[in-house]
Amino acid sequence: MITYPEKVEDWFVSWFNTPYYHTLYQNRDEAEAEGFVKRLMAHLAPSKRSKVLDLACGKGRHSKHLHTLGMEVIGVDLSDESIAEAKLMETYGLEFFVNDMRHLFWNEHFDLVVNLFTSFGYFHNADDDQSTISSVADSLKTNGRFVIDFMNAVKVEENLVLSESKELDGIQFEISREVENGIIIKRIHVTDGDNEFDFEEQVDALRLEHFRDYFKVAGLEIEDTFGNYRLEPFDEKTSDRLIIVAKKPEA
Repeated sequence: MITYPEKVEDWFVSWFNTPYYHTLYQNRDEAEAEGFVKRLMAHLAPSKRSKVLDLACGKGRHSKHLHTLGMEVIGVDLSDESIAEAKLMETYGLEFFVNDMRHLFWNEHFDLVVNLFTSFGYFHNADDDQSTISSVADSLKTNGRFVIDFMNAVKVEENLVLSESKELDGIQFEISREVENGIIIKRIHVTDGDNEFDFEEQVDALRLEHFRDYFKVAGLEIEDTFGNYRLEPFDEKTSDRLIIVAKKPEA
């Protein structure tokens, strides 16, 4: 298991609810997200009307693509602001709830759980990480699958962009990055007119071996690993992503 320093404040509770978070990430590639979901579903070949949980769904961009492919989708996120916006597109078979991923509402309910776009590794606490993975396992039906799409921490650390500036919608973002105690830290200074704010993003530099440990304790078996959204093989040195497909086996 990874060893963490003393637990820090939950930075994500405030940052994900601020409008500056959505401004900074407004240009995420929707075509890439849709293409990834289609390729992933073609690989997994779930039955129509499969029950899917989009864990840490944000505003629901992956949820809507899963629903379009015929899945019954529930999206959950800790951010009230994101869920409020996602709820605007609710329809039959597509629902959204505020929920902490460490303590899911459902038991043996889902055929598939997805956690996409590096929406894990925020807690800096191995017990919280394990609680999340175990909660996912509990929410899956037998033979259900869990897909986690994480950064390739090895490549990110080796190619870390230390600083950059962006201006979006008249707002200036000054961004710096560093690795500290196994945590990749992004510091964000925001200048909005006469107002200035400071935020942080902190993501654990988890490797494949860390996920193997978490999955083993939760009773999940890794089936596949991929290194990008085209579902090409994972290589620790060259891959952009670490995408893991795990299955809940029969008892």
